[in-house]
Amino acid sequence: MTLKVTVALCAVATVLSAAPESAQAEDKTGAQAENKPGAAENKANAVATKKADTAKPSGGGKAAEPEQKKSYYIPTRAYRLEPQPDIPPYVRNLGKTYKQFEGIDWLNVGLDSRTRFEYRKDDYRPWTDMTVNPPASQRKYFPNSLWLLRTRVYLGVQNILDPFRFVVEFQDSRAFNSIYQYQGQEINQTDLISAYGELYFKDAFGKDPRGNDRPLSLRAGRFHLELLDRRLIAENEFRNTTNTFDGFRVKIGKKDNDWDLDNFLMRPVVRYPDSFDRPDWQNWIYGSVLSIRRWSEYGIIQPYFLGRKQYGDPLNVSNALKVHRDTYAPGLRVYGVVGNFDYDFDVNKQFGEIGEFRQLGNIQNAVQTTVQHDAIAYAGEVGYTFSDHPWKPRISANYAYGSGNKSPYDSANQNFDIFYGFNQPFSRDDYIAWNNVKAPKARLEFTPLANLQIDTAFSAYWMASAANAWDRANLVAPLGNRGTFLGTEYDLRLRYKLSQFINITASYARFWPGSFTSSFAPPVTLQPFFPQSFSGQTTTTNGLTARPTDFFYLEVSANGFGDGNPITQNPATQFLALASPEATNAPPPPPPSWTDVYVGLNGGGSWSSPKSNVNLWPFGEQAASAAVAASATPINQSNHLAGFIGGFQLGSNLKFADSFLTGVEADLHAVSGNTDGKWQATIAQAGGNSFASYTQRNATLNYLGTVRGRLGYLFTPTLAIYGTGGMAYGGVISNTAIFTRRIGGTNQTFINPVYQDTLIGWSAGGGVEWMFTPNWSAKVDYLHYDLGKANASAFAAQTTGFYYYGANTSTRFDGNLVHAGVNRHFDLVSAAEGK
Repeated sequence: MTLKVTVALCAVATVLSAAPESAQAEDKTGAQAENKPGAAENKANAVATKKADTAKPSGGGKAAEPEQKKSYYIPTRAYRLEPQPDIPPYVRNLGKTYKQFEGIDWLNVGLDSRTRFEYRKDDYRPWTDMTVNPPASQRKYFPNSLWLLRTRVYLGVQNILDPFRFVVEFQDSRAFNSIYQYQGQEINQTDLISAYGELYFKDAFGKDPRGNDRPLSLRAGRFHLELLDRRLIAENEFRNTTNTFDGFRVKIGKKDNDWDLDNFLMRPVVRYPDSFDRPDWQNWIYGSVLSIRRWSEYGIIQPYFLGRKQYGDPLNVSNALKVHRDTYAPGLRVYGVVGNFDYDFDVNKQFGEIGEFRQLGNIQNAVQTTVQHDAIAYAGEVGYTFSDHPWKPRISANYAYGSGNKSPYDSANQNFDIFYGFNQPFSRDDYIAWNNVKAPKARLEFTPLANLQIDTAFSAYWMASAANAWDRANLVAPLGNRGTFLGTEYDLRLRYKLSQFINITASYARFWPGSFTSSFAPPVTLQPFFPQSFSGQTTTTNGLTARPTDFFYLEVSANGFGDGNPITQNPATQFLALASPEATNAPPPPPPSWTDVYVGLNGGGSWSSPKSNVNLWPFGEQAASAAVAASATPINQSNHLAGFIGGFQLGSNLKFADSFLTGVEADLHAVSGNTDGKWQATIAQAGGNSFASYTQRNATLNYLGTVRGRLGYLFTPTLAIYGTGGMAYGGVISNTAIFTRRIGGTNQTFINPVYQDTLIGWSAGGGVEWMFTPNWSAKVDYLHYDLGKANASAFAAQTTGFYYYGANTSTRFDGNLVHAGVNRHFDLVSAAEGK
């Protein structure tokens, strides 16, 4: 089917290319975007969408004709819907990046490294325990402080061997510091994400009316790609691993042309974290996307077709992959810009068939049957940009709908197939995908500084079908008796370009559970809607889904080849804005004013030895049970927490009385390794019975931040020493688990006092800061912090009422840290003087 569509459209392409509209002369300043590094491509497209100024009159006094735009391409303004270019954005053309390699325009190179710290508390997304067979779904009841590391290396050769081109790209994804088993979206040690050969015929279909070559490219191998608005086929750039495919891609034209046609037939690649990735042989994805740009200057229209052919795999551990699936998904996307307004709409209708498992009597998944697939999804966003305001704020409204299965007992499946889409436009928490959802959203984006971008949004979520599952949280009520309201979410993201090579992102999101979500929190016997267990229904989350969730991440990315602008100096000196050797005869810069605002990164270590007090007392029928309580109380109550910290700081300075300095600074540190645990097993005699006791205690510091005042003295115009003090806050866990059992009997007790929240206390210390250039400084700080005590209590009875336990725990979280940092300063004196 795809080949027939492709052949037919190729014939149309030939006719369109031969249209009797004369091609204009090639504009050397226009965007030759296709098959060039991603950053340059984006920049060229942005320039190409602006109208050129009218040329000044020439000698004859006659005004020259206005310069025409070179590219037809217009990027969408919709939030995170712009697809990545064919060549990744971190890739640079070597000859255009370094003057020393000028002329080597046939080699594209890329080196990108990203470090992200994630803190999640009360995360609804389940994790899969792969240590058991079959794998079991578990809940994340404790906060998790996860470090994610991703490094990519790219090498691409073009032009010099035309029509043959090739690309090789490696990615290494790792994670550490998690208390849960790592998942496929987190780790994938060094593997190929691109390895393909391509036949590229530059002007196989002539030129478009603006003189852009209309090429033909034939690709085979492994590649990643993003199509349309990324909702169905995406690399999933936010995630630590990348969606990639093995297969074929045939493309007529490029994004600069008035139209292009993209065709593909591919298999998704299955990630194996510790071995070479392999394609899913039972799963084929195919389709075509036609982009028509010439029909109107106010919009781009993209009719498209996607398909999936999945062969049933009876041995797969996932029921969803054991059955066969045929999905046919035609769709239409239209987007554009009209003055300050912009819009982006997409609708996709799906039909076909899918296999399902049915229950036979009391035996689940006993019968496999085939049902009709009939689903639909649509999404739209409308925005307005206040272009006259210096911050260029953009407000937008978004609504997304994805159908869900109306009943598990009928002969149709309405759950929308999301293929391999990108979830971030729907939810910052990654809770929502484009199926079984109704999601309105309002968003504000603005740029208060040249290198600082901020966006924030509020969202609400309902299920499209009460009987279908909330897939991302693994919650389902097949009778549809729990309602449809999932909850609301607020998110905030700040992105700052620290230098040509370094970018920083910080984000926070909070999700408040709705009636459907919180109904699964109580124990089954206390749930008001359907107290007894029902086949296929989620029973209880033991209180988890009644609590709001918090998600914070701090991300630092470094590009080894800069931001796309030419690198004219040693990268190390250019990063720090130091004077180049050619400027040694220039006059020395004026001394820093120390009246400024600044932002920067820091890293170092922290250590502490907090003490945990555990008090366990018995009461009940036998006074002799005190012996059991005494044996179960932990003997060693000390903790030794030490590890790495890293994060960012921002602040301001004010210089007064010539040599004195005052200011305020706020910082936030991600933490690794600051956890300790103790355990003991004992046997005690009580009332003629023997009792075995097991006790485990853990203390963890998940993150640490401060807001402090500073007071200092300038020993030299560039060197300051200061004292500092103020508030400290941190996420902590104090957890004690005590289990006792009567030997030879059934009497047993489990008690688990847990504290998992944020503590607020104080911090004080001092440091030294050196302004080694007018805009950059380095500093070293020592801080002592005291967050106070984490107190928890619990009560439990033995299963047969033999006696009772009560317990309380108290852990004091205080300690020390030393960290070094680098700051980028923005001089307020120079800004006030207009310099």
